[in-house]
Amino acid sequence: MSLGRAAGVSLVGLNGHIIDVEADLGGGLPAFVLLGLPDASLIEARDRIRSAARNSGVPLCPRRITVNLTPASLPKRGSSFDLALHIV
Repeated sequence: MSLGRAAGVSLVGLNGHIIDVEADLGGGLPAFVLLGLPDASLIEARDRIRSAARNSGVPLCPRRITVNLTPASLPKRGSSFDLALHIV
């Protein structure tokens, strides 16, 4: 089991909150799962990350990737988490 960690920032009004981004590579069918109250634009990050990885010559591994964004109680919006998701 491989675990990667990075950090991002979620803005709620004018307040910034640190978001921990943790990814786990597991067995099973290939999938990319986002947990932790992502909105629709963040769910689209799967496609943006796959495209970026493929175009940079570093394809994603064909395993189950589970990404957890904590704390789950804070809303996460937009594409600001794409870099943290790609690094992890």
